[in-house]
Amino acid sequence: MSRVSWLVVVLSCVLCLPWLERPFSSRGEPREALIAQSMISTANWISPPAYDGAVPSKPPFCHWLMSLASIPAGEVTEASCRLPSAIAFVLFMYAFFTFLARRTSRQTALSASLILLTSFEWLKSSSSCRVDTILATSMAGALIALFRWEEQERRGFPVLAALLLTVAALTKGPVGIVLPLGIWGLFGLSRGPSTLMTLFRMLRDALIIVVPVLCIVSVWYIAGYYERGDEFLAKIWYENVQRFTSTMEDDPHKHSVFYLFGMLALGLMPWSIFWLVAVVRDRRAWWRVVRDLRQSWSAASDLQRFSVIAVLVIVSFFCIPSSKRSVYLLPAYPFIALLAAHGVERWLRRTSWVLQAMTRSAVFLSLLPLLIGVVIWILPEAFALPDTQASVWASLTWWKLFTLAAALFVLRGPLLTCVRDVAGSPIGILALGILALVVSLNAFVVEGVMYHLSPKRWVSSPGFMRSVEPAKRELFYSFGSEMYATSFYLQKPFRRALNTPDSQSLVVLEARNVAKLSQELKVTTRELSRFTPGIDSKRGELVVVEVSPYSEGGGQ
Repeated sequence: MSRVSWLVVVLSCVLCLPWLERPFSSRGEPREALIAQSMISTANWISPPAYDGAVPSKPPFCHWLMSLASIPAGEVTEASCRLPSAIAFVLFMYAFFTFLARRTSRQTALSASLILLTSFEWLKSSSSCRVDTILATSMAGALIALFRWEEQERRGFPVLAALLLTVAALTKGPVGIVLPLGIWGLFGLSRGPSTLMTLFRMLRDALIIVVPVLCIVSVWYIAGYYERGDEFLAKIWYENVQRFTSTMEDDPHKHSVFYLFGMLALGLMPWSIFWLVAVVRDRRAWWRVVRDLRQSWSAASDLQRFSVIAVLVIVSFFCIPSSKRSVYLLPAYPFIALLAAHGVERWLRRTSWVLQAMTRSAVFLSLLPLLIGVVIWILPEAFALPDTQASVWASLTWWKLFTLAAALFVLRGPLLTCVRDVAGSPIGILALGILALVVSLNAFVVEGVMYHLSPKRWVSSPGFMRSVEPAKRELFYSFGSEMYATSFYLQKPFRRALNTPDSQSLVVLEARNVAKLSQELKVTTRELSRFTPGIDSKRGELVVVEVSPYSEGGGQ
């Protein structure tokens, strides 16, 4: 393990591992965590009941990892659910740098790794309880393994590529096999004349990989159908066929192609700023590149051609369905980082004033969250945080900072040597400023904000527990929107209140929907507790109400 690769691993760990236990505040993370929780509580490792007892929308590989990571703690926690993504993130960063260092210069490999490491979307997903990081790293890793196999003239069986394709398919579905093999096939055909014999050999070699992968993946599909029947098939059809053909009735995440490109530019922040400025500033140079595209393609290395094909295929593929999310493009990020490393490095050297301005801004911004954190820690009432635990939570982030400072002190010798290597690169200088900014934001702002947006402090509050515990309810209901995080922290299953719940059932909902609940389900409601978010969010006040059938007089 070289000195620079060691640095890449350390930076990756620092950026994701200390922040795994922040509370859930979004919809997506607790939704996935509930499946792992259900997997352990029901001992169902094939198709555990999701929210409202539904079939999970994704294959279970990521949830298997979450469940296994939760066994040592004895329960599913925020940290154990995010740990698989963090480990995949760190391992891929090391593999990505090592792969590039053997095929390009060490400087290019380091620049590409730092661009990827500090890209907003890639970094955000590294410590999230979602399937996106596992899918992105397994798909990108499979593409790298297939490229190596192509370099070796397809000798032997690509064991690593087959394993990673299996992981991708068991994480998201058939797309984890189709996309990598399609990219590899196009790259193989681009290397020489596309004759009928070339195509035949490509199909033959693809079958060599696909057959064992499908044999392994089909075991889960058969077991899932045996357990859930037609309901399982309907979910598979919905997620893999209707979603791609945009024939879903609800059509979630419906956006235009422009949205996807906009989110790609946002996900590549802050590096997309450099590309925008470079295009505007050097319009003639970029026009020459476009004009001489055929010549540039001929002069490009195999790795550069492979990266171009990977980016174009992945982006084009996800432009087809109407359902679009920024995280769908994550598998393309490593190849975008590689293509960007050359151009950004050269442009920064030519425009040193931009480098100096951005570096100074990054250093200034990295100090700003530190000052805000000090104020929150000393004077939590200055930010009108309504919870007395605000100062406690801020002090927890201080303990993390002290731990990080102690680790940096112990490892100061090797780290200083590695930082000198990085500081010799314009991208390295800017990346260090970005890393300082991210660590400071996480330590003093992000975690405090997440806590005050999370139902965790509401569910654990004395008022809520007093309203729930005496009844010893085993089942709760939601109305109007799903309460994934509330269900996770209560460790109790929730159902959607589509029909009249049983008498004295508890329903968790937004206060503005109480009248609608009473009218649609013909019930009376009695409010037991109310939660007011400490920081403004999309949701209004949340309440817990006890419902019962209309009395003789009706009304609420």
